[in-house]
Amino acid sequence: MKKVSFKKIKDLLKVLLICFALISVGYMLGKNSAEGRNSENEISSTDNYVAVYYLHSTFRCETCNTIESMTKALLDREYHEALEDGSIQWREIDFMKNTALAKQFDIAASCVVVADIRDGSVLRYRRLDEVWTLLNDRSAFDDYIRTAIETYLNPEERS
Repeated sequence: MKKVSFKKIKDLLKVLLICFALISVGYMLGKNSAEGRNSENEISSTDNYVAVYYLHSTFRCETCNTIESMTKALLDREYHEALEDGSIQWREIDFMKNTALAKQFDIAASCVVVADIRDGSVLRYRRLDEVWTLLNDRSAFDDYIRTAIETYLNPEERS
């Protein structure tokens, strides 16, 4: 049986650690680059629509990712046509990078915001902080978000 020296083990661990660090950095850079391409960080349209924002920090926990996926699933399931015609627009935004929007909506932690957009400006908005406490009750979570969306989609409320 061949004896392995401590130096060889140490060198192997260094190489593995460097590989892990490079892969991690590459993953982070790729993820941030993809997020930048896939999300609108600014209100850029002059149309009237309801914006549903998921504002998150740069580094997200499993709960944050669940809130985002549950919100997006509700939109896809119940508001597919409105997403298609642009009367509802989904935005996933890193509030740590878009500090102007974070300040506008008074964001301190990840949350969902529903905003009534008129002529490219936020007319009014509702920050949905209760998504954190409703996370384990899918029906209540969906109702909470749906109520905020419907308020701004309702023609009487939009005038």
